[in-house]
Amino acid sequence: MRKTLFPVLLCVSLALLAGGCAGDKAELSASKQAIHAQAETGVYAGKVAGVSQRAQTLSITVGAKHDGGVSKSKVMMLKFDADTKGMNVAAKGKPIKVKYEKRGNDLYATEVELKIAKLPAGITEIKTKELQTLLASNTDLFLVDSRPTGRYNQAHLPGAHSIPMPVLKKKKAAVLPKDKNTMLIFYCGGITCPLSPGSAIIAKDLGYTNVNVYHEGEPVWSKNDLPTYSTKSFIQKGNVVLIDIRPTEEAIAGRIKGAYSVPYELLEDRLDDVPRNAPIVLYGDDEVLDAVSDVRFEGFKNVSLVEGGYKGWVKSGGEIEKGPIYNMEIKWVRKLGKGEVSVADFRKAASGEDKDAIIVDARTKSEVAELGTFKNTINIPLDEIPARMNELPKDKKIYVHCSTGARADMAYNELIKNGFNAKFLLLNIKDAACDCEIIRP
Repeated sequence: MRKTLFPVLLCVSLALLAGGCAGDKAELSASKQAIHAQAETGVYAGKVAGVSQRAQTLSITVGAKHDGGVSKSKVMMLKFDADTKGMNVAAKGKPIKVKYEKRGNDLYATEVELKIAKLPAGITEIKTKELQTLLASNTDLFLVDSRPTGRYNQAHLPGAHSIPMPVLKKKKAAVLPKDKNTMLIFYCGGITCPLSPGSAIIAKDLGYTNVNVYHEGEPVWSKNDLPTYSTKSFIQKGNVVLIDIRPTEEAIAGRIKGAYSVPYELLEDRLDDVPRNAPIVLYGDDEVLDAVSDVRFEGFKNVSLVEGGYKGWVKSGGEIEKGPIYNMEIKWVRKLGKGEVSVADFRKAASGEDKDAIIVDARTKSEVAELGTFKNTINIPLDEIPARMNELPKDKKIYVHCSTGARADMAYNELIKNGFNAKFLLLNIKDAACDCEIIRP
């Protein structure tokens, strides 16, 4: 009797135990889901201010300037991890939407997606190859660059007219062709840019019947090695590297003032020491389009042409020079952007010469332990800035650095937002230009 009953009792016990374990797991899973559901969640929409893969931190500028010129924008800093979806689209300056949740005192991005500018109903999209064909065939069209004037000046598509969307909104049909059947094509900074779709709506509302948008915009045009052009004013005042790729004897006979004479066959070697973020403007003859492709291939992001080449420049009344060429070595010094500290001022703080400035090292503790840091420096990793900024004085200048400048830029924005007198160093600290003494902790 007992021999028969024991296996039955054992089976019942195991079944109950199994049921109990399964119940516990179900309860635990339900508990986790409940906690997740209760977490504070939300969505930010704006432009990426910075991304640090090393610190797993994302900054996004939310809000915008109002008509009165008062800025209501602010920079929000979020963490991300391996489970965050879509981080591959988060690049500085890109418009994005970020879903987030609050974990403890930190905001974590759970999903990131590009904020695509939708084309309005009744507007036709023009693709790159189609626009290229239209321009090559001299089709009667009116191409409009809807971006801010500064972007147009630096690099615009051939034959484009600069009409920023706010200008079109204000001046309306006065800046467009009188014939409302003219083919209009608006473009701006790509599929995330709302300026060209917005301009197209205005034109359509004004009664224009053939309104189109080149949605891929200037970035895809340039990516396809198609030519863009700089304006005369940008070439004269834009801190560019202007290069004449014609044979030397032609440059001696006459060249644009300030241009470097670099015959096409020598171009690749002569660009070796030029920073890749330098705006390059080229002019020449038959090989100039090949030169654009070559220079972009070498990693230069901002490459454009002189409209009409040397002859076009002369015809426009641009200043030229003649005679022997002395400026053989290409030199370019980037002008400081908003919030940047110069290497000279940073050096003074690192050496202790500037007593009113302190340095914040935004790298991780492990990086500092391995590579050392500068004198007069406080190590506050980027992700700890919000919690530890109370350690910093508001009556001193604060210069933030990391390894290359990306995290420093993000930390700078967080400090400025909280009332600190901060700047950041946009420089690889291994660069010889820094030339600051590094100490080991």
